[in-house]
Amino acid sequence: MLSQPAATTGAASTEVTSSGMASGPTAAPWAGDAVGLVDSYRRGDHDPVTELERVLGALERSRLGALCHVDADAARRAAAQVDLALPLAGVPFAVKELEQVAGWPRADASVPLRGRRSARHSTQVRRLVAAGAIPVAQTTSSELARGAHTASRLHGITRNPWRLTASAGGSSGGSAAAVAGGLFALATATDGGGSTRQPAAMCGLPGLKVSWRIVPGGPEPVLEPFTVVTTTLSRSVRDIARALDVTAGFDARDPFSAPISPRFEAGLGTVPTAGLRVAWLPDLGGAAHDQGVVTMVERALRDLVAAAGLRPAALATPAVPGPSAAFAAIGALRIRRFLGPYWPACADELTAEIREVMVAADSLDARVLTELDTYRIDVIETMAALFDEVDLVACPTTGEAFDAETGSPAPGPLPLANICGCPAISIPVGTGPTGLPVGLHLFAPHHRDDLLLELAAAVERDHPWPLVAPASPW
Repeated sequence: MLSQPAATTGAASTEVTSSGMASGPTAAPWAGDAVGLVDSYRRGDHDPVTELERVLGALERSRLGALCHVDADAARRAAAQVDLALPLAGVPFAVKELEQVAGWPRADASVPLRGRRSARHSTQVRRLVAAGAIPVAQTTSSELARGAHTASRLHGITRNPWRLTASAGGSSGGSAAAVAGGLFALATATDGGGSTRQPAAMCGLPGLKVSWRIVPGGPEPVLEPFTVVTTTLSRSVRDIARALDVTAGFDARDPFSAPISPRFEAGLGTVPTAGLRVAWLPDLGGAAHDQGVVTMVERALRDLVAAAGLRPAALATPAVPGPSAAFAAIGALRIRRFLGPYWPACADELTAEIREVMVAADSLDARVLTELDTYRIDVIETMAALFDEVDLVACPTTGEAFDAETGSPAPGPLPLANICGCPAISIPVGTGPTGLPVGLHLFAPHHRDDLLLELAAAVERDHPWPLVAPASPW
């Protein structure tokens, strides 16, 4: 069974005891994982009110640029009446700004939308709250989740807690930075093209893109794009499993949600892995990573193969259909719907990427929309053919984090899981040549989320990662 991860200090001025509690002149928030925090409450070693105040104090001092709204009063009311029997009792958590919380801003990192407010919770947030977790703050995203760098004209740049000059990735960069930076043990995220896995890898966290819609969208019916899933970012595999246990399952407001009966946490340590075939495809999706990153991740895969009894399989890298006008059109109509009432007067308030999306959306024709279906079918067929030959596909998640001011993300294979709907995970496997985190990325067939968690737990057991970025500045 998976053992409790060791706590790691989140600030140079703070010491962490063996129980995971912070002490010192500027006590930091809990530096362990969310499951460990609940256990600490139940033992009486810690209490939700004290933990919340530590979180709120750290938010005020944070230099990460990871937050865009804090609801301290509501959080304090919730912390005063926690039911310790609940699975996430008293765990403060943050919510990505693309996900709704009643009464909170709903700007989606876009200046023209800064006056919007949410009328109700998203389905995932509602289920986390029902499990005892406490929503405290909203985390930053790239504008309307477009792009893999969390920077917008509304909120500025979100920075990596491992190195402030580096990007936290995107579009869930705020959530990744807040969790890896020691502010929260749990935050929500979305993944429409790698938006959970890429920032997780860059910030040294595990990040799971779940099978399509095992966690419902909503609260309103979410039809397009057929690529986006809601999920969470946390510090340990058991945290991901527990959060999935309370958020997965059918919801009537999402007709595409899956009617599953989740038992992810209870299943850890019981999922068979011996003999499963894994293919190493470092250049999948046209990726061209630094050789130092490739070597490090391949070494981690060899260790996992030995630990889990996997069977390496030699496969040629398939010719995956490349990005096209059709791929760019995914989500463009939804962005057009949000910004349409303000367009084109708002053009100067938008990032260059969103301006380009709006111009392109106005010129979409039947040929592009037809190509979109063709593109999706090609990717689905490509991935299905891979899984006819192997049980798992492995590659680096991404390169090391790029410069927050001038860098840009490199292309890679992450969107393949979104297009075909299969699950995929990024697992921390150390640091690359420049000292920033890198991740091992695994694809699995549909609804084998349990297998990916099992393998991530094996890496975590044999090569535990820091739960909080060393010397994080909050």
